[in-house]
Amino acid sequence: MHVVLYTEQLILTREDTVMKAAVSFVHAVCHAGASLDPEIFHSDECSYFESLLFQRRKSNFLLGRLSAKQAASLLLSESNLSNISVETGVFGQPLLRTTGAPGYQVSIAHCDDIGTAVVFPEAHPMGIDIERISPNRNKTMESQLTMEERERIVAVRGVEEYSVLLTVSWTVKEAISKILRTGFAASLQVLEINEIRFKSGCFQSTFSHFPQYAAQSYRLGNYIFTIVAPRKTEWSMNMSRLYEQFNSIFHPSCL
Repeated sequence: MHVVLYTEQLILTREDTVMKAAVSFVHAVCHAGASLDPEIFHSDECSYFESLLFQRRKSNFLLGRLSAKQAASLLLSESNLSNISVETGVFGQPLLRTTGAPGYQVSIAHCDDIGTAVVFPEAHPMGIDIERISPNRNKTMESQLTMEERERIVAVRGVEEYSVLLTVSWTVKEAISKILRTGFAASLQVLEINEIRFKSGCFQSTFSHFPQYAAQSYRLGNYIFTIVAPRKTEWSMNMSRLYEQFNSIFHPSCL
């Protein structure tokens, strides 16, 4: 299996402290009949993978776990990936398990053949999401907006096309729902976005009911990538380095 990998350590700067997180991107095609490498995956992960009946679920499992392991490996300096595993909580949330390094958690997302993850200190919650820009999904994404949010998107139009702004909103809500562990089961008003603005090369969003959090969303070719983090934390990513590795993947010729 050919894997394209990108990892980066994030410096989380707050007024009174500095912490570290790590983000990863993985591109891999999981073919029918493929099995997991026991040198990378825990035996429980291999058994669960084999129990999955549908190929898309197998692919998502591989992408999510592999991206989580790679981010954790970088942040925690753990070269043996089999010592890093991801369990599933009662609400479906990923739970990071490592040998000798408690106090860290992970947020995972995947779309098509791309997986991404952010590993962070438990004291500093973060959420991640990635979604392909697809006008065919506009109606579905609109269904998750309040009337006020629709008006704000109309106000921002001109900076980017409508489908891009809808996808930004979708990923922002997905990412914060992972922090809150609610998913889209929460009402539209609970996850309402208060503001979206384009600044310093990314979309920056805040929330009506969770002012302690803020989102940064980046357009990566045909995809939108979002991280939600505490609002008073300063962080950034080296997007040019990411593009060096993933440019052809973010701009597939078939789209």
